Amino acid sequence: MTAATLGLSIGEAIPERRLTSNGHSGSMQLNGKRVRVDISESGVQALVDHDKPLLVELELYFSCLVRKQIRFSELPEDPEAGDGSARIMKGLYASFRAICTAHCRIDETDGTPLTETLPVKKPNLFVPDWLKLDFRSGRWLGEYGFKNNL
Repeated sequence: MTAATLGLSIGEAIPERRLTSNGHSGSMQLNGKRVRVDISESGVQALVDHDKPLLVELELYFSCLVRKQIRFSELPEDPEAGDGSARIMKGLYASFRAICTAHCRIDETDGTPLTETLPVKKPNLFVPDWLKLDFRSGRWLGEYGFKNNL
């Protein structure tokens, strides 16, 4: 299934005041782990107004440094069960993967470095504890994180 990329969100904080009772709060099972999900009211409305499913890809990106990023993609249809994604609500799905660059030398890359999916033996240890989504100024924003009590 080919997905059309809608955007990338890196490090955008979503303030609690954006996550009102008119939004969506719930959870999903992602790679065997329960993840809390909060979506702003404008995010829920953007999903209602959109006619195609949205895939939220949570990536833990290992390169010279570790970076958390979220990729938003439009899907031509709802994904099939067992494809590695989890349903959050009607028209909204999420997936997770840990990736790394082939090497860390910036001078050896022409634009975007080649990446590969890390062969993680226990992916639930890398899956975040929470996900926040928002839709502002015509674009999707996302933030995810981990509990502080390790």
